[in-house]
Amino acid sequence: MERVCAGVLANIISVDKEYETAIEMCLGAGLQNIVTESEEEAKKLVEHLRKNNLGRASFLPITSVKGKKIEKYDSKNVNGIIGVASDLIKYNKKYEGIILSLLGRTIIVDNMDTGVKLAKKNKYAFRIVTLKGDVINASGAITGGSVAQKTINILGRSREIEDLQKQIKKLKSSIEKTTKEKEEYISGIEDVLEEASILEKNLQEIDIEYATEKQKMVSIEENVQRLENRLTRLKNEQTSIKNQKEQIEKDNNKQQLEIKEILKQNEEINKQIEEFVSLNKDNQKYIDDLNFDITNLKISVSSFEESELSINEMNERINQDIENNKESIKNKKEQLKSILKNNEELKKSIEDFKIQIDKIKDDVKNSGNKVEKLKDSRSDANEELSKVEKEYAQLFKTIEELKEQIIKIDVKKTKINEDIEEIINKMWEEYELTPNNAVDYEKPANVQSTQKQVNNLRAEIHKLGSINIDSIEEYKQTKQRYDFMCEQRLDLENSITKLRKVITEMTTVMKEQFKEKFKLINKNFNEVFRELFGGGKAELILTDEENILECGIEIQVQPTGKKLQNMTLLSGGEKAFTAIALLFAILKINPSPFCVLDEIEAALDDVNVYRYADYLKKFTKETQFLVITHRKGTMEAADTVYGVTMEENGISKLLSMKLK
Repeated sequence: MERVCAGVLANIISVDKEYETAIEMCLGAGLQNIVTESEEEAKKLVEHLRKNNLGRASFLPITSVKGKKIEKYDSKNVNGIIGVASDLIKYNKKYEGIILSLLGRTIIVDNMDTGVKLAKKNKYAFRIVTLKGDVINASGAITGGSVAQKTINILGRSREIEDLQKQIKKLKSSIEKTTKEKEEYISGIEDVLEEASILEKNLQEIDIEYATEKQKMVSIEENVQRLENRLTRLKNEQTSIKNQKEQIEKDNNKQQLEIKEILKQNEEINKQIEEFVSLNKDNQKYIDDLNFDITNLKISVSSFEESELSINEMNERINQDIENNKESIKNKKEQLKSILKNNEELKKSIEDFKIQIDKIKDDVKNSGNKVEKLKDSRSDANEELSKVEKEYAQLFKTIEELKEQIIKIDVKKTKINEDIEEIINKMWEEYELTPNNAVDYEKPANVQSTQKQVNNLRAEIHKLGSINIDSIEEYKQTKQRYDFMCEQRLDLENSITKLRKVITEMTTVMKEQFKEKFKLINKNFNEVFRELFGGGKAELILTDEENILECGIEIQVQPTGKKLQNMTLLSGGEKAFTAIALLFAILKINPSPFCVLDEIEAALDDVNVYRYADYLKKFTKETQFLVITHRKGTMEAADTVYGVTMEENGISKLLSMKLK
């Protein structure tokens, strides 16, 4: 078929791997276009496809498809321009017109940034494609995104097939040899690896034990340090207490001397008083004052004695703590010695295990020498394999030559079949005869008269006017479309009927469930309202019981001591308390595991806040409440309180309290 069809466009061009993605995006579906020698040959192929109902195809006649190449464009200060797409592929010179028409006005660049700069400089005068397949069209539209990384693309198919066949052969041979080597290596090294794994496991256990003992030692050292610090602090306190005691003793001695002097003075004064009383009773008040001062002095002396006793007791207690701490430090030091001894033993065992592991590693290195020998033998086998591959390549070449001859024979066969088919079609179009029917007919005796009759019949047929030959086909297509649309309409009607039935069933179920739940909510609402308000009654009323899914709901409540009235007539606090009652009534039916309440009790007074908080506690067994509030009563009822404070300007700090 070389005369009629030059081949698919993808098979007559050659592209470097670096530019495959960009060229494939430039050509797109054009890669599958068929190149023909002339318009007549393209026309014949179109007729052949139509007659045999083989679908559609695009054809590129060499004689009619022409193109121009971009000769000049502004690339000043633009880096990354690779070149015109038609210059980056290899092709036969006779296909130059087709290649220039498809790729002559396309520039290949390295990335999108370069492409945008070049397009702006040249006012979008031509198409630009990046190496990754992004396209900037002459209209200004940009096409891009991820490109599927195919294992075999259209342009690199043949090369990749050959490479993959070679790789498959090499991989098969290497897999077989590697499998044998692996089996031999595994059989020789399994015991060594098993022993190494056991030793590594033992080493890990020892490391863990060593780490735990080391951690214990560190904690003991910390305890010892802490006790030593405490002992130092206690000694300092003892020293300061001794100093205070000495000072108090000095003050006490001084006061004792003062007391003795005061007592002497008192005795003398008493004598003087007695003498004076006997002489002058009017000065009795002065005497009483002096006695009062004496009493105060005695009280102060007794307080000094009590403070001295308390200091002595404190000193004894501190001495006892010091002795206890010394004993604990001694015990901790003994524990530390034993741990250090254990650590030394562990270190010795670790060294022994390391020696064993080194021996095993030496054995593994020796096995590595065996592996090197196997690799050498594998290289020899690879050389033999390359020889066999060369023989196979020669055979493949012979097969390819045979395939080319078969293709030529098929082309000739196709041409003959087309000629026969053309004759058969002409017989049918002109005489409505098939080859089987034509055999039964004999050659007419008078050919001229018969031809004259045929011409007369054709003239009469011509007088009948033009005939729409495609009407039968159009009728078939229209009828097929009509039948399809009828089936679609029937399916839609069935679907609508089913959906309406489902909607009716769902509406019925929803009404029943709504009625049931509404009764429960109404009952719970009344109970909760009475508990919160301490009496009264509350009710939910549907505005249209015939249309319960779309009607409104009115709330009628009667607090204690008031008339029955609509909720809109209540005060702000009563409205809020009624809404809280309705919320608790709904939670009673279907308790939520978690509930957030944002200042719903803000409008309540203090008494009702405490009622609300107490009632909220009843639901905490099944529901966890996160309450945002500023009311003290609600905070007192909470288990945990979180707050935000700003001790410094612009720095917030979170505080928490567990009230349990």
